[in-house]
Amino acid sequence: MSRLIKAALCLSVSCMLAVSLVSCKNLESSQLQTTQSQTEQTTLPDSGVTETEPHNQDTQSYNYLMIKQDADKITSELNKIISDNKYKGVTYLKIGNDFEYITASGDANTEKHVYNSINTCCYTGSVTKQFTAAAILKLCEDKKLSLSDSIIKYFPSYKIGEKVTVKNLLTMTSGIKNYVRRDNEAISDVTLEPEIESKISGKASAEENREIILNWIFSQDLSFEPDTEFMYSDSNYYLLGEIIEQTSGISYENYIKKYIFEPLGMSKSGFEPDDNTAVSYQGNTSNDSMLYSGVAYSSFGLISNVSDLLRWVDGLLDFSVINKDSFEIMTTPYKENYAMGFYVYGDRLSHTGRTEDYNSMLSFTKDKSEIFVSLSNYAYTEPVYMYRLFKNSLKNYLN
Repeated sequence: MSRLIKAALCLSVSCMLAVSLVSCKNLESSQLQTTQSQTEQTTLPDSGVTETEPHNQDTQSYNYLMIKQDADKITSELNKIISDNKYKGVTYLKIGNDFEYITASGDANTEKHVYNSINTCCYTGSVTKQFTAAAILKLCEDKKLSLSDSIIKYFPSYKIGEKVTVKNLLTMTSGIKNYVRRDNEAISDVTLEPEIESKISGKASAEENREIILNWIFSQDLSFEPDTEFMYSDSNYYLLGEIIEQTSGISYENYIKKYIFEPLGMSKSGFEPDDNTAVSYQGNTSNDSMLYSGVAYSSFGLISNVSDLLRWVDGLLDFSVINKDSFEIMTTPYKENYAMGFYVYGDRLSHTGRTEDYNSMLSFTKDKSEIFVSLSNYAYTEPVYMYRLFKNSLKNYLN
């Protein structure tokens, strides 16, 4: 078991205390700060970032010895950032091999008085896309499909299917319009296209809702000729889920479970909420259709927790999920810093997520010298903004 996962497991506590730090005996520098649930609604800071574009910071090296020496001071500074910003959720930061920090605060379920903890699961939003991308590349390794395949092979009635390749879907260069409307200015304004919104139902099956979404996607004209531009579109990864099902012969969810979750020990991850899934609160719940069965799917439907996402990072970087060649393909930026399921900035791989009132971010370097994970079930918590504040607090430790 990796050191990162041990850190996450041994730091499993609920947020019953106002502020407390817990040190794991077998991990020198792991700290946990838990804060009392804050019920006041806060205004989202102006982070200037969209759900799909994390802050572009070039990878810079740290003076790890200084960070180790100042671990207590840094922990106090991060605690203050969390407290001052009334952060609600779970956040993990690792710098080098000797500094790890995790905080859990706010409510996982306000009605049942359950607090967020390291075990709390949240919808991860578009962090899902890297799992979908890895599944496609694994199927390529197994000779089940090719990145150069035109998607007409999988959707024979799609009028522009001959123009678009699997690679275009992965790299967001297909020109296929987004079935999700994402307003970059308003935190809660992530909704479905009105024509879809009016037809889907919370009582319908996943298959019924998926058919409505697919029919809408297939009826739209392209925004541009494939491979000429970049345009973020959830529709790309929605279609990839369908391709995974056709080529594997099993459902998308079962494929991810069998070939990723189970081998990596991601026992808390899935696509259906359970008792460990945090209930969102204090936000605009008018767009709860985003959580209807079949809507998020292979584009933004993953539910996970910090412990499991650390397992994912380990497995991906250790080539346990896909081989080294596939990993290089997956993490090489194509257009606009986007690779396949990741934005790439130097040596750092990053993606954020927003679904209904849930917000997330996963960012890490290929050598694991920096890992940041943040999951929140509170609409007014912005993980990207917290990441910026954390990074700013560490600027004096850059080489």
